[in-house]
Amino acid sequence: MTRVRKIGMIIMVVALFLLWTRQNPPYPDLGQPDDLKLMPVDQAYHVPDFAEFRTAMIKAMEQKDLDFVLNCIDDTLRYTFGLNQGVKGFLRYWELDTMPEDSPFWEEMLQVLRLGGEFADPDQKIFRAPYVFSSFPETLDAFQHVAVVGQNVKVYADPEFSAQVIGILSYSIVRHVPYNDKYEFFSDGAYWRKVATSSGKTGFVPDKYLRSPVDYRASFAKSNGKWQLIFFVAGD
Repeated sequence: MTRVRKIGMIIMVVALFLLWTRQNPPYPDLGQPDDLKLMPVDQAYHVPDFAEFRTAMIKAMEQKDLDFVLNCIDDTLRYTFGLNQGVKGFLRYWELDTMPEDSPFWEEMLQVLRLGGEFADPDQKIFRAPYVFSSFPETLDAFQHVAVVGQNVKVYADPEFSAQVIGILSYSIVRHVPYNDKYEFFSDGAYWRKVATSSGKTGFVPDKYLRSPVDYRASFAKSNGKWQLIFFVAGD
């Protein structure tokens, strides 16, 4: 067997092993038969011009392009459940008027845009994101539950990456429970939450793999042939 063929065989074996591992993770699945799932939904590509707009907006968020943002919002934008004061108020609220490079807006909006969403009307002129907001079951308390936004997400016995992995969860809705009187806390270089599954299993998950329906969410509307951001808030 030539060296090239040997290398090819090794690559194929490694690829098959990785595929098998992905389909058969080494940890038990904590999602029992009664586990409630919230599978990802993304209808953006149902409307090509919105998909194009969202792609451009993601790029603008990555580049912190304030001109792009200003071009797709107007004075009707709601950025708080309190008093909204148009574009100037929005810029001031997110400190985009004084220190745009350091504003948390860019990362918050990126997370929203990357998590898909759904059209809210039959004419497909209003898009709501992310899917955790648009698809979350109304029968569940949005302040007590969060969605796992990934596949085979590790659940740890303690809030440390060196702790025992007790299992995995994939797109499950879980209840978050207090830990030292906090729902979200910093440990081992990351933010964590303690969660409980539908079957009562508890453990710790890095917060970046969890999303609440009342975290930041956005609505976009098409008016006069142009997509605009009309809503970007968190909380209730």
